[in-house]
Amino acid sequence: MTHLFGRVLVGFFGLITLYPFVWMVLSSFKSNREIYQPGNLLPQSFDPFSYRLLFSGDFVDFYEVLGRSLLFAGGQALFACLITSGCGYALAKGRFMGKSLLFLISLLVILYPQQTMSLALFEWMTTMGMTGNLYALIFSGVASGLGVVFFTQVFRKMPDELIDLATVEGQSPWGTFLTLLPLIMPALIAYWVLHFLIGWQQHLLPLLVLGSDQLTLPLALAKLADTSHRIPEAVGLAAGVVAMLPVMLVFLVCFRRLRSALSEWVVS
Repeated sequence: MTHLFGRVLVGFFGLITLYPFVWMVLSSFKSNREIYQPGNLLPQSFDPFSYRLLFSGDFVDFYEVLGRSLLFAGGQALFACLITSGCGYALAKGRFMGKSLLFLISLLVILYPQQTMSLALFEWMTTMGMTGNLYALIFSGVASGLGVVFFTQVFRKMPDELIDLATVEGQSPWGTFLTLLPLIMPALIAYWVLHFLIGWQQHLLPLLVLGSDQLTLPLALAKLADTSHRIPEAVGLAAGVVAMLPVMLVFLVCFRRLRSALSEWVVS
């Protein structure tokens, strides 16, 4: 009886969580008049006019926006994996003074709100003449306290014998690190997914650094939310649906490795 009650409870809260997404998908086929009638869940017809308007380029160049966001989130996540895994390896297996202090600083960076650092990053990029550059925006987020702590825990669980063996074989510290990377591939994929999601929804720093003609998806969604109703509400909802698809695809492809990495390297 308890087991059945638990399933019913989980199913109930699952429906509550799923309802906004279902409403968004269905409302992307509605007119403004239908959207403002919340009692009608289903649209009168499944005419994809909003998707045609979205990709027509009349309001924003959505193909360019989508490509820029994929390059930004995917590229930043890739470089973050390389940088933070190297820092984690050094903190876990290196022998030098101040390791504990550096690990503590990494923890504090996680607790420090990112929004408070955005203005300082913007001033730094302005000084170096890097504003309006997507690649500068990519490199501004590769150093992550979360990644350093995550990979420190990953490498702490790795036997020291593997490092000793690589040293005996004549590998340099950098070569040893590169040799060990394939052994933590599930952890690398897991962190790439987590950082991809962080970059995918970043709003403030792209708003400060990029020009008004260089929109990422969060900025484009804000632009499509036109209070004057010049842009149909369904177009913004269609953009939200399209914005969910890469995230869902990444989770579907990487879910098993993500789950195994979090359970093997962090929980255990």
